[in-house]
Amino acid sequence: MPTFRVHYRKDGESRQLDLEHPQASLAPHEAALAVLEQLRADAENSLALPPADAQAAAILRQAEVHGLTDIRVEPLAS
Repeated sequence: MPTFRVHYRKDGESRQLDLEHPQASLAPHEAALAVLEQLRADAENSLALPPADAQAAAILRQAEVHGLTDIRVEPLAS
């Protein structure tokens, strides 16, 4: 399974997260959803997640509401 490094800012602080993804590419909105899911799991709170079938722009807007910005995806060598 391909691995990707997601670079992003959370409340202005630079962060990164390595993710495995079943497809050969990972779009920024897919990465944003994965980061939101990780934050929700880490915080064990009721972080509102967009529905899985939400459009890319809606997911990115929701991520921004939670302080996630400047999301970019870097494929890592397998």
